[in-house]
Amino acid sequence: MNHQDIKRMTLAAILTAVAITLHFVESMFTLPVAIPGIKLGLPNIVSLTALYLFGPVEAFIILILRVFMTSFLYSGFSSLIFSLAGGILSIAGMSLIWKFRNRGFSIISTSVVGGVFHNIGQIFAAAVVMKTPSVFYYLPVLIVSGIATGIVTGIVSGSVIPRLSKIYHVDK
Repeated sequence: MNHQDIKRMTLAAILTAVAITLHFVESMFTLPVAIPGIKLGLPNIVSLTALYLFGPVEAFIILILRVFMTSFLYSGFSSLIFSLAGGILSIAGMSLIWKFRNRGFSIISTSVVGGVFHNIGQIFAAAVVMKTPSVFYYLPVLIVSGIATGIVTGIVSGSVIPRLSKIYHVDK
Protein backbone atom coordinates (compact mmCIF):
# COMPACT_ATOMS: atom_id res chain seq x y z
CA MET A 1 0.00 0.00 0.00
CA ASN A 2 1.53 3.31 -1.05
CA HIS A 3 1.32 6.74 0.53
CA GLN A 4 -1.50 7.90 -1.79
CA ASP A 5 -3.63 4.84 -0.91
CA ILE A 6 -3.19 5.53 2.80
CA LYS A 7 -4.22 9.17 2.31
CA ARG A 8 -7.33 8.11 0.37
CA MET A 9 -8.28 5.53 2.98
CA THR A 10 -7.73 8.00 5.82
CA LEU A 11 -9.85 10.67 4.16
CA ALA A 12 -12.58 8.11 3.42
CA ALA A 13 -12.59 7.08 7.10
CA ILE A 14 -12.77 10.72 8.18
CA LEU A 15 -15.63 11.39 5.76
CA THR A 16 -17.50 8.36 7.09
CA ALA A 17 -17.09 9.59 10.66
CA VAL A 18 -18.22 13.09 9.65
CA ALA A 19 -21.31 11.65 7.92
CA ILE A 20 -22.23 9.67 11.04
CA THR A 21 -21.75 12.79 13.18
CA LEU A 22 -23.82 14.94 10.81
CA HIS A 23 -26.60 12.36 10.89
CA PHE A 24 -26.63 12.51 14.69
CA VAL A 25 -26.57 16.33 14.76
CA GLU A 26 -29.34 16.55 12.18
CA SER A 27 -31.52 14.16 14.18
CA MET A 28 -31.35 16.54 17.14
CA PHE A 29 -33.00 19.39 15.24
CA THR A 30 -36.14 19.58 13.16
CA LEU A 31 -36.61 22.05 10.37
CA PRO A 32 -39.21 24.72 11.14
CA VAL A 33 -41.60 23.55 8.43
CA ALA A 34 -45.10 22.15 8.82
CA ILE A 35 -44.26 19.14 6.64
CA PRO A 36 -43.27 15.98 8.55
CA GLY A 37 -40.12 14.09 7.60
CA ILE A 38 -38.34 16.93 5.83
CA LYS A 39 -34.64 17.06 6.67
CA LEU A 40 -31.80 19.17 5.36
CA GLY A 41 -29.78 16.09 4.45
CA LEU A 42 -26.48 17.10 6.04
CA PRO A 43 -24.93 13.62 5.63
CA ASN A 44 -25.53 13.98 1.88
CA ILE A 45 -22.84 16.66 1.89
CA VAL A 46 -20.39 13.86 2.64
CA SER A 47 -21.81 11.58 -0.07
CA LEU A 48 -21.49 14.34 -2.63
CA THR A 49 -18.02 15.28 -1.44
CA ALA A 50 -16.88 11.65 -1.61
CA LEU A 51 -18.30 11.33 -5.12
CA TYR A 52 -16.35 14.33 -6.38
CA LEU A 53 -13.14 13.45 -4.54
CA PHE A 54 -13.06 9.68 -5.09
CA GLY A 55 -15.73 8.62 -7.57
CA PRO A 56 -18.88 6.50 -7.37
CA VAL A 57 -17.47 3.32 -5.82
CA GLU A 58 -15.94 4.98 -2.77
CA ALA A 59 -18.97 7.27 -2.38
CA PHE A 60 -21.21 4.19 -2.37
CA ILE A 61 -19.03 2.43 0.22
CA ILE A 62 -19.05 5.49 2.49
CA LEU A 63 -22.83 5.74 2.12
CA ILE A 64 -23.33 2.06 3.03
CA LEU A 65 -21.04 2.37 6.06
CA ARG A 66 -22.85 5.51 7.21
CA VAL A 67 -26.33 4.02 6.79
CA PHE A 68 -25.52 0.82 8.65
CA MET A 69 -23.63 2.58 11.45
CA THR A 70 -26.29 5.26 12.02
CA SER A 71 -29.11 2.73 11.85
CA PHE A 72 -27.48 0.49 14.43
CA LEU A 73 -26.34 3.35 16.67
CA TYR A 74 -29.30 5.72 16.57
CA SER A 75 -32.39 4.77 14.67
CA GLY A 76 -33.05 1.07 14.16
CA PHE A 77 -34.07 -1.32 11.41
CA SER A 78 -36.87 0.69 9.84
CA SER A 79 -34.48 3.59 9.36
CA LEU A 80 -32.06 1.18 7.68
CA ILE A 81 -34.65 0.24 5.06
CA PHE A 82 -35.59 3.84 4.23
CA SER A 83 -32.02 5.16 4.36
CA LEU A 84 -30.70 2.38 2.13
CA ALA A 85 -33.46 2.84 -0.44
CA GLY A 86 -33.01 6.60 -0.54
CA GLY A 87 -29.23 6.52 -0.32
CA ILE A 88 -28.64 3.93 -3.03
CA LEU A 89 -30.97 5.67 -5.46
CA SER A 90 -29.40 9.01 -4.56
CA ILE A 91 -25.83 7.82 -5.18
CA ALA A 92 -26.93 6.18 -8.44
CA GLY A 93 -28.54 9.39 -9.70
CA MET A 94 -25.67 11.58 -8.56
CA SER A 95 -23.14 9.23 -10.16
CA LEU A 96 -24.96 9.49 -13.48
CA ILE A 97 -24.91 13.30 -13.40
CA TRP A 98 -21.30 13.27 -12.09
CA LYS A 99 -20.21 11.39 -15.21
CA PHE A 100 -21.37 14.39 -17.25
CA ARG A 101 -19.78 17.04 -15.01
CA ASN A 102 -17.55 18.17 -17.86
CA ARG A 103 -20.61 18.79 -20.04
CA GLY A 104 -22.10 21.58 -17.97
CA PHE A 105 -23.62 19.77 -15.00
CA SER A 106 -22.59 21.50 -11.79
CA ILE A 107 -22.15 20.10 -8.33
CA ILE A 108 -25.42 21.80 -7.38
CA SER A 109 -27.32 20.00 -10.15
CA THR A 110 -25.72 16.74 -9.02
CA SER A 111 -26.82 17.46 -5.46
CA VAL A 112 -30.38 18.33 -6.52
CA VAL A 113 -30.64 15.01 -8.37
CA GLY A 114 -29.35 13.28 -5.24
CA GLY A 115 -31.88 15.04 -3.01
CA VAL A 116 -34.81 14.26 -5.29
CA PHE A 117 -33.75 10.64 -5.89
CA HIS A 118 -33.24 10.10 -2.16
CA ASN A 119 -36.83 11.13 -1.51
CA ILE A 120 -38.11 8.99 -4.38
CA GLY A 121 -36.25 5.98 -2.97
CA GLN A 122 -37.74 6.56 0.45
CA ILE A 123 -41.26 6.84 -0.96
CA PHE A 124 -40.82 3.55 -2.84
CA ALA A 125 -39.58 1.92 0.39
CA ALA A 126 -42.58 3.35 2.26
CA ALA A 127 -44.96 2.00 -0.38
CA VAL A 128 -43.47 -1.47 -0.02
CA VAL A 129 -43.31 -1.43 3.79
CA MET A 130 -46.79 0.04 4.22
CA LYS A 131 -48.21 -1.99 1.32
CA THR A 132 -50.02 0.99 -0.14
CA PRO A 133 -49.43 3.25 -3.11
CA SER A 134 -51.13 6.14 -1.32
CA VAL A 135 -47.76 7.37 -0.02
CA PHE A 136 -46.96 8.52 -3.56
CA TYR A 137 -49.32 11.47 -2.99
CA TYR A 138 -46.60 12.86 -0.74
CA LEU A 139 -43.99 12.65 -3.51
CA PRO A 140 -44.52 16.15 -5.04
CA VAL A 141 -43.86 17.73 -1.64
CA LEU A 142 -40.74 15.63 -1.22
CA ILE A 143 -39.50 16.49 -4.71
CA VAL A 144 -39.75 20.19 -3.92
CA SER A 145 -37.95 19.67 -0.62
CA GLY A 146 -35.31 17.54 -2.38
CA ILE A 147 -34.65 20.39 -4.80
CA ALA A 148 -34.33 22.93 -1.99
CA THR A 149 -32.12 20.78 0.22
CA GLY A 150 -30.10 19.66 -2.80
CA ILE A 151 -29.26 23.27 -3.57
CA VAL A 152 -28.09 23.87 -0.01
CA THR A 153 -25.99 20.70 0.22
CA GLY A 154 -24.56 21.36 -3.24
CA ILE A 155 -23.42 24.84 -2.23
CA VAL A 156 -21.80 23.53 0.95
CA SER A 157 -20.10 20.64 -0.88
CA GLY A 158 -18.93 23.01 -3.58
CA SER A 159 -17.02 24.98 -0.97
CA VAL A 160 -15.70 21.94 0.92
CA ILE A 161 -14.36 19.92 -2.03
CA PRO A 162 -11.71 22.41 -3.26
CA ARG A 163 -10.38 22.79 0.28
CA LEU A 164 -10.12 19.05 0.86
CA SER A 165 -8.53 18.58 -2.57
CA LYS A 166 -5.79 21.05 -1.63
CA ILE A 167 -5.16 19.41 1.72
CA TYR A 168 -5.22 15.77 0.63
CA HIS A 169 -4.27 16.02 -3.08
CA VAL A 170 -6.66 13.20 -3.88
CA ASP A 171 -6.41 11.74 -7.38
CA LYS A 172 -9.31 9.77 -8.87
